[in-house]
Amino acid sequence: MCLLLGPWRGRYASVLVALFGSASVGATALLASAGDLAQLSLDDLLRVEVHAASRYAQPLADSPASMSVIEREELRQHGYRNLAEALSTVRGVYLSKDRNYTYIGVRGFNRPGDYNARVLLLTDGARRNDSLYDQAHVGNEAPIEIDWVKRLEFVSGPASAVYGANALFGIVNAVLLDGGDVDGTRVTAETGSGRSARVGLVAGRRIDADSDWFVGLAAYSARGKDLYFREFDAGSGDGWARGLDGEQYQKAYAKLRLGNWRLTGNVSSRDKDLPNAPYSTVFGQAGTRTLDQHALLELAYDGQPSEGWQQQFRVFNGAYRYNGDYKYVGPLDNRDQGRAVWRGADYRLIVTVVPDHKLLLGLEAQWNTQLKQVNFDVSPAALYLDDKRPSHAFSLVVQDEWRFHPKWLLSAGVRYDKHQDFSAIASPRATMIHQPSDDATLKAMVSSAYRPPNAFERFYDDGGVIQKANPALVPERMRSVEMTADFRIGPGARLGVSVFRNAMRNMIDQVQDPSDSLYVFSNQSEVATRGVEIDAEKRWANDQRLRASLSWQHSRLSGGAELVNSPSRLAKVVWATPLIANWLASGEWQAMSKRNTSAGRVPGHGTFALTLTSPRLAGLGELSLSLYNLGNRRFLDPASSAFVTDSLVQDGRQFRLRWAMSL
Repeated sequence: MCLLLGPWRGRYASVLVALFGSASVGATALLASAGDLAQLSLDDLLRVEVHAASRYAQPLADSPASMSVIEREELRQHGYRNLAEALSTVRGVYLSKDRNYTYIGVRGFNRPGDYNARVLLLTDGARRNDSLYDQAHVGNEAPIEIDWVKRLEFVSGPASAVYGANALFGIVNAVLLDGGDVDGTRVTAETGSGRSARVGLVAGRRIDADSDWFVGLAAYSARGKDLYFREFDAGSGDGWARGLDGEQYQKAYAKLRLGNWRLTGNVSSRDKDLPNAPYSTVFGQAGTRTLDQHALLELAYDGQPSEGWQQQFRVFNGAYRYNGDYKYVGPLDNRDQGRAVWRGADYRLIVTVVPDHKLLLGLEAQWNTQLKQVNFDVSPAALYLDDKRPSHAFSLVVQDEWRFHPKWLLSAGVRYDKHQDFSAIASPRATMIHQPSDDATLKAMVSSAYRPPNAFERFYDDGGVIQKANPALVPERMRSVEMTADFRIGPGARLGVSVFRNAMRNMIDQVQDPSDSLYVFSNQSEVATRGVEIDAEKRWANDQRLRASLSWQHSRLSGGAELVNSPSRLAKVVWATPLIANWLASGEWQAMSKRNTSAGRVPGHGTFALTLTSPRLAGLGELSLSLYNLGNRRFLDPASSAFVTDSLVQDGRQFRLRWAMSL
């Protein structure tokens, strides 16, 4: 793995989702990229296969979870610049940003300072959350590019019964392109707001019916905008951060498939300047920045079913590197470092020898050989933290699908996890699925999930400046009950409804200790959430499509207080329509209600995005123009304790001009 990270050690070194909630039938329509989707029968739609809910391919209607899917054509047509922008179109999902990272909120839960540790990110089914901070990076900092994704699968709600830690509120599975999906070479070039520029290349070929290869490369650079911060418009400064919002990244991905075997490698490096003076750094001075680097090497085997038996296994080696450089008054420079290296293996056996049953047995093991946190002043030299905590975890999974009637399916399973520093945890899940007719699918789900505190939450201590450690943290647990209904209404239209309730105990949250004013992660009281999601979609024969969703949720601590950064209402509309001369217009409108901050509230807001895409012109490629926050709406996101204010202003109108050419 050091060889993988070597070239990246220097500075230069992902509406909508198929708005079908709750395993909606119509969402499967999004998975088809050719043909008249509106004319597909419901039976055809139900046969489309997804992988994220059970870790094996199954019809969407049989998946024991609420799922949403965004297919390849939608990813291409809507101008999503990263995984986060695509995910934001999913029902019940919302984003927050702090000009460094992008944070995912699901069903009213997005704690400031939580680095997406309660959402699990997968690429082709492989876990991508690092083992030090448990981060699921989905913005520009993500290890992969949206151009490499042919389908995004999002599972709403707990899934620890299959995946273990971190799968509390959702699972993002990016199904990446295979060589046969490209069958050639495609180059892209982009320019946009903030003096940004990006170049990308994807290439792939089918070797034979069972083998192919794929390569993706991308590089991005942006100077960023000059930004005004009112809170710093005092004294000797004028509140402007000029030339301090720059960003650049380089990413590479390769996949070779030979029969049942697949070898995958991925490296990425993202360098971001921080213009808003986090952690009491000097405002307006260059040099406060972060560096995030990811690497993964994976060898996987996916055997073919033989006489009712099917084997799947993989071995993997991953690494993550974080550097934070912080400029303080005078010559004081502070550096924060995180290093994680892990390796592991998992094995799954799928047994179908018993009629009407599909049994999955799984074993997993992961060794975190390096979990290192360091904090020190560069000049003058002073060491505050040097913590090394290697760890390991083992798990056992059992799941059974029992079709005891042509219209009834029961899926039940449990996962048993043993982490080095905690007692063993069992996470059960049971789903009853009923199809009373060809036009309706009903599901009732009960599940449990957990997340152990990570090394950062337990052991980070910067020497009494901002944060202190709490080794006594215990895992947080969540139980969920959900019922969903999905109905087909005439040709090409559908309606879905989901009702859910979540109860979390021992929530891990960052609080300020009144005895010393230091921040510390602590297990807090129970959080109860209940909500309703409604979504619908309509497709027409002329390639027009319209999807919309409404989400209501109510989240409270046991004492009755509202959660921070928890909107009670979300509304989304995603559409596409052909124009003259084979041009295509697509867009999305998204709105959320007001949210609490640590000291007040930020108002609700709505934003509109529009993309115009040209037809593919022989020899000239394809052009697209995307406009984001078209109305130039000013809105704010709640901020974490790292910042002077309790909210941060977000970007106004932005644009991107993109050219793509197949060679």
